[in-house]
Amino acid sequence: MHLLLLLIYSTVFIYLLYRLTRKKVPLSLPELAGAFLFKVALGCLYGYIYLHFYNGDDTWMYHRFGLENLEKLKHHTRSYFTELLPAESFAWAGGSFWHGLGVYIHTLENDGIAKILSIANLFSGGNYYINVVFFNFILFWGHYLMFSLFVQEFPDKRKPLFFLFFFFPPLVFWLSGIRSDGLILFFLALALVHFRRWLYEQKTGSILWTVLAATGILIFRSQVLLLLIPALLAWYISVKFNRRPVPIFLCVFGFGALVFFASAWISPSKNLPGLIVQKQQSYMALQGTRFRLDSLQPTVPGFIKVLPQAVSHTFLRPYLWEAKGALQLLTALEIIVCWLLVLAAILKKETHWRQLWKKPLVPFCLCFGITLYIFIGYTIPFPGAIVRYKAIPELLLLTIPVISTNWSFPRQINKKLYI
Repeated sequence: MHLLLLLIYSTVFIYLLYRLTRKKVPLSLPELAGAFLFKVALGCLYGYIYLHFYNGDDTWMYHRFGLENLEKLKHHTRSYFTELLPAESFAWAGGSFWHGLGVYIHTLENDGIAKILSIANLFSGGNYYINVVFFNFILFWGHYLMFSLFVQEFPDKRKPLFFLFFFFPPLVFWLSGIRSDGLILFFLALALVHFRRWLYEQKTGSILWTVLAATGILIFRSQVLLLLIPALLAWYISVKFNRRPVPIFLCVFGFGALVFFASAWISPSKNLPGLIVQKQQSYMALQGTRFRLDSLQPTVPGFIKVLPQAVSHTFLRPYLWEAKGALQLLTALEIIVCWLLVLAAILKKETHWRQLWKKPLVPFCLCFGITLYIFIGYTIPFPGAIVRYKAIPELLLLTIPVISTNWSFPRQINKKLYI
């Protein structure tokens, strides 16, 4: 019965997606059905693995929250809605505005997912795997919006971009579970699509959508928004003042680094390096399989000292020979595939690859992706968390070798394939 419902709801959502996207950047019905069903299948696999091998982890915790919220909706409807208001969070914080705001944002992160699941439970009968279908109807839009953004910029790369955004298994897996990661991709894609629309088409309504999307990023992972702001600023400057994007992005991020470390001189107690140190310490206090990570100090030498570890943990590790368990082994293989894509872009690059860098979206992906990678490497010692947190910047970074590679084969090879 549950399998039948899963298939019925999947069919309904595929039809809705097809109707909603056909006038924008269309996907054929087989493309859309394959992409959505692949995402749902990996979302179900995500839940199965974490239930049977990791004691449920956060994804099944959210499922329980969804069931609890369904009961609230049925029997305590007023409380169901009023707990989304900030009053209780600020009262708990004891009058401190910034502490209260932090508590409220964290509450919205958990409640936002739980409320979505509570509505899904009305139709799924509280079944986790059917809820995956409902949840991924929302998450699918993150992949689609990002795909549409890149196809508008690079229409001749539609096919490889399609496979990257919808069928690259490691990234689809990590962005299909009932967690916040897929929602972050959704809000990030929504922000970029409307920011581009406002920038190039002067559609003022897109400003509101960008702000709403930025609010969603703030709720589900505020650090991403902090690093997104300079990237969007550099994009804006390069377009509005008709400047070459690469120098502009380098200048903006270089200036951002100066501001980052200068804040320690302005306020020795409350500064940006200190916030990163606190974030690392909060992760270091947790238990689990971890990489060796030295403690950060809120100084330039302190960050330089830990930089090699931050880069190694995100760009290179786990090495194939140190992988423990199936997920780490797959992560090690994923890293190898990513570097092979980079190698392919070098050996078989497009003849006009330099022209790609005249479009701000390319240095945006590079600068935003690398800085987010390094932030993750600085703060998180756990390989399981690293691979999940870096899924979005990895997706953006991989677009560069994908659009830079000449994917066509010589005619002689094509002929041999058909003999």
